[in-house]
Amino acid sequence: MKKWKSALIITSVVVLISLLFFFLPPEDIFKHTPILKSFYQNTTLEVTVPNGKASVKVNGKEYGETPVNVQNLIAGEYEVELERISTESGYYKPQIFKIQLSKNSTSRINIEIGPDDNLYGSVLYYTEDNNIGSNKGKLTITTNAINSKIYLNSEFLKSAPITNLDINEGEYEIKIEAKNFESLTVPIVVRKGYTLNIKGYLLPIPVIFEEVQLDE
Repeated sequence: MKKWKSALIITSVVVLISLLFFFLPPEDIFKHTPILKSFYQNTTLEVTVPNGKASVKVNGKEYGETPVNVQNLIAGEYEVELERISTESGYYKPQIFKIQLSKNSTSRINIEIGPDDNLYGSVLYYTEDNNIGSNKGKLTITTNAINSKIYLNSEFLKSAPITNLDINEGEYEIKIEAKNFESLTVPIVVRKGYTLNIKGYLLPIPVIFEEVQLDE
């Protein structure tokens, strides 16, 4: 009787584990298992607001004021909420960014937050791509400005958006320009086996109207 009960328990456990592996990828199970979790806590998120301060929430959890460096995160998609700190309540609206964190990588949000939803800066994050050839990475660039031009180390690359462009690994400087917008320069590091995703936010140049003196 005891052998029959033991066999039933073992069979039930095997079926349960099989179902878990069927509906959930093994990696998703392992990275949430307490014993193995530490092996997957290997991503970092850096958040800066160069000329101000902003409160930071990541997936609803508060992380204080910028600059913020959140380490030992598990790879996956995150929602980052920034709210610029000001003496005037409601002057700046909270800004939400969706960002993908890949293992063994550092993602960066470097952004200025202005009134009326105006943003200036960049969001950078890596996604894994196992189909990239030796010593190659990929580059994906989007911007908020229409007809943006992308320059790589001061040489014109192409107009945005750019999707999965093969590029040799190494350090580069990206410059984004668009008519009637402030240009944006971003230092980057391209890594083999990864796609570097860049979201550029350009600030509109204010229109200045000249005063016309009327003869009296």
